[in-house]
Amino acid sequence: MSHEIRVRLDPASRELRVEDEFMVDVVGAIKFELAPWLRVVEARVNARRAEARRTGRLVTIPLAAEGSRQVELVLQGVVPELPAADARGASTGAVADAEGSYLPGYSDWIANTGEDRIRYRLTVEVPQPYRVVATGRLVEERLDGENYRASFAADTPIEPPSIFAGPYEIQERLEDDLCIRTYFHPELAALAEGYLKVSANYIRRYAEQIGPYPYADFHIVSAPLPVGLGFPNLTYVGRRVLPLPFMRGRSLAHEILHNWWGNGVAVDYARGNWAEGLTTYMADYALARERSDEAAREMRLGWLRNFAALPPERDIPVERFTSKQHDAAQVVGYDKVAFVFHMLKRELGDAAFDAGLRKFWKDHRFRVARWPDLQHAFQQSSGRDLTWFFEQWVRRAGIPGIELVEARREGVEGDYRVTVKVRQGRPLYRVRLPVVIDTPAWSQRGEVVFDQQEQEFRIPSQLKPLSVRIDPDFDTFRRLLPGESPPIFRDVTLSGETVLVLPTRDPDMTRVARRLAHRLLQRDPAIYEGDLRDLPAAPVLAIGAAKDIEELQALRVTVQALDLAGTSTARAWIERRPGSAPWFFVAADGAESLEAVLRPLPHYRNQSYVVFEGAKVTRKGLWPASASPLSRRFDD
Repeated sequence: MSHEIRVRLDPASRELRVEDEFMVDVVGAIKFELAPWLRVVEARVNARRAEARRTGRLVTIPLAAEGSRQVELVLQGVVPELPAADARGASTGAVADAEGSYLPGYSDWIANTGEDRIRYRLTVEVPQPYRVVATGRLVEERLDGENYRASFAADTPIEPPSIFAGPYEIQERLEDDLCIRTYFHPELAALAEGYLKVSANYIRRYAEQIGPYPYADFHIVSAPLPVGLGFPNLTYVGRRVLPLPFMRGRSLAHEILHNWWGNGVAVDYARGNWAEGLTTYMADYALARERSDEAAREMRLGWLRNFAALPPERDIPVERFTSKQHDAAQVVGYDKVAFVFHMLKRELGDAAFDAGLRKFWKDHRFRVARWPDLQHAFQQSSGRDLTWFFEQWVRRAGIPGIELVEARREGVEGDYRVTVKVRQGRPLYRVRLPVVIDTPAWSQRGEVVFDQQEQEFRIPSQLKPLSVRIDPDFDTFRRLLPGESPPIFRDVTLSGETVLVLPTRDPDMTRVARRLAHRLLQRDPAIYEGDLRDLPAAPVLAIGAAKDIEELQALRVTVQALDLAGTSTARAWIERRPGSAPWFFVAADGAESLEAVLRPLPHYRNQSYVVFEGAKVTRKGLWPASASPLSRRFDD
């Protein structure tokens, strides 16, 4: 389907006028959905006036006969107002304001006939001093008296167009035939050059890895909302986030890579979203690996820690992940899927893995792809049947539990061997386990393929082995064993049994604490109001003033050996005593200090402690972990 769209938007008054023309081939009636704040001013079918009947979002235009029809619609309305600064959520529908306006394609500001991907030609006009940009190729732009007008086109089917307008300053960089632009609020204009340069580098990098960049241009747009959203050839980022150093790193790389995975090759959400995990692996993880081996190891361990905090009842097969609707879904769809691609690359080798990605891109560019399509591409590039791999990692929920049953050293100088016996539960997994033997001179690294419930492996060594370690760098997706990982906030926030304790009588503190609990748990938890000595054996989230949290010491819960107070205004930490459920404490100097952490604290669910000065994090980290049960030291 192809749309010809003309738009007039006034961000200050929020008034919108849309003229939308398209062809349909239907019987009986033309039906489409429309945003509730828009009305049909005029409808024509084959140049004749037609009656548009409306029930809620559904608009119906009756037809006297079947066949192709040229539909012309004139729509008008007032776009919903941009929420106040302290009430802006991370995701939203259409909004407008002098600060910035956003009309996402999925908000039905044009006729939604049920087509997920369309071609279009779009012209948008806004009054000065505003500028406007949309998804699709920039065709032309001009200043026409007191107005700015720009036209965009989607020559191949993509998602319905999204429009972004604001008091932007435009800067651009030409990279070969590619135009890269920033649309930034005036106070951010000095950041443009850095963003343009880094964007060009990322686009060049992924084009070399995968295939040519699929669009004619790329735009980075400043948002008045606290968002980070990716669209075909465009990313929309909160104006408060753009100055932060991490945004030009893995966050921007992640959004740019989505032009290949998720936009250039679309996702069939009914069959599972592979794009988020693949993008996380090729952007976030790849940049960590370039920093250092330790940074890559820490990211893999972080993924395993997050999954360890996921209750079994919230686990789903990878192929059932669709989008990041909540924190549990992110653990599966981003973390586990990224780890799956890490293991697939280890299984196939770099050359076959990279060739598989390029084949997948070549075969499915501007098409919808599913997990079986990825499997087919990697089978073609490697010449191997990978049914077993995708069956256990994509179509099955869960994670293998692996334990070291026995390790012994035998032999004499120059002819030693280490024998290890490992065990896993059911269902059985086939995993490639790294094995490291430490000697006085070096560490000898190798791998074994483990696919039985219990297996014994013998590894030769010329030098005398001092110790043996199984998967010490967390290259295998497996359940972490006690001692391998300290508790993290997700141990409490992901549990469906978490109890909220509010040890305060201050009504302002209680009000803010309830809001924070909802943001951390992504639901309204049960509040325990009984005797604290009779608390159920469930994870606990305790939020209150510092003095009230201190009174919980009567429960004999002691703070880890680290001073979290100092000059801070709020502290958060987690503890788990042996044999008991974890406690997640949030202590603030007052209601205002607690309110300051409402937005930042939920972003640190993978930590053991965080210290705040206002809304700024001054310290964060993980409690120390003990020795891994998957290692053995040999006695001399």
